[in-house]
Amino acid sequence: MSVRSRDIKRKLGIGTAKRGRRRTASDLLRTSGFDINNLPRFRLPRFAHRMLRPPSRSVGTSRKRRGGASAIMRPISFRRIKERLYKLSVFLVIALLIYGAWQLLRPGVRVRVSPDVVAAFRVPHRAIGMLEDYAARNNISFPQLFAVFNIENDFFPEKSAIYDLSALERLYVNDFQRIIRRYNARSMAPYIAMYENLFSELTMFPIPSGWYNEEPSIMFGDSWGVAHNFQGNRMHMGTAIIDRENIRGRVPVVSMTSGVVQEAGWNNQLGYFVGIITSNNTYYLYAHLDSITPELSAGHHISAGHQLGYMGNTGGGRGNRSLPVHLHIGISPEVGFTRGRFWLNPYPLLRFMEGHERFFLQ
Repeated sequence: MSVRSRDIKRKLGIGTAKRGRRRTASDLLRTSGFDINNLPRFRLPRFAHRMLRPPSRSVGTSRKRRGGASAIMRPISFRRIKERLYKLSVFLVIALLIYGAWQLLRPGVRVRVSPDVVAAFRVPHRAIGMLEDYAARNNISFPQLFAVFNIENDFFPEKSAIYDLSALERLYVNDFQRIIRRYNARSMAPYIAMYENLFSELTMFPIPSGWYNEEPSIMFGDSWGVAHNFQGNRMHMGTAIIDRENIRGRVPVVSMTSGVVQEAGWNNQLGYFVGIITSNNTYYLYAHLDSITPELSAGHHISAGHQLGYMGNTGGGRGNRSLPVHLHIGISPEVGFTRGRFWLNPYPLLRFMEGHERFFLQ
């Protein structure tokens, strides 16, 4: 009887598969004598369990056929809807914060203008009162509206600028919000602050109302930039209010603002003069006085309307008083767009104050 090789291999357990349960890796380790219980255990993160979890078939699920195969649609619980709404609301809040920060920090159009042009201040003086009325009527900040008006017109570089005042409301008031958003807020801030300080400080015309009863006893014009011959060619940086009668010591001079007397005395160029500084650090100069009120001295606190002296013709480097009797008004605000002393043309402000009774001492 012949013995087949297959029977031999079965008896020896070589190359033949045993019937029954298939042996796993754990069975091999157990038979080899290796203790699997001594292995260190580690836990998967929670999100890994969610990713490895098989989809559950709960009661109430529906089947949707797509491409011939059936797909199980899991029901969306109320808790999951709340989570999605919460994420959506967080996203919207973050988007709004980013948009608001962009609106605040966006560059916009920067205000670039020469300080000399700003100092000349050629704005039409009649526009000041009209813009003040429009701002009060439309609940707009008057200094902001006035700054927009000047910036949009490049601060009126021409001395004899002709402007259509009938278009003020249509061009600047109705489109005020759109215009102001177009400019860089940081570059506009120094000009707005300068006008805000000036219009809050100026409360009195320097000549009392008694000299305006029938015919004005004084006159003045835009003399900014006129050449002076004292100690060489110098530019006139102020406004000269002239006495029509040319009589020194006749017309009284009062303070336009409240503040502290910084200087009061004599100067070869200015004659008898008084310098007053306000709480906003704006310097107001009254020069060529015939005399100064005796109690005025450095450090003296005064209110708007306080008499400073009388109009004269002192100074100018001449001892014979050959100057016409007049009052020199100088305004030097503290600004953030230039360095050093900044003098501003007082003429439009004086014309604006001259046209309103509230600026006169009754």
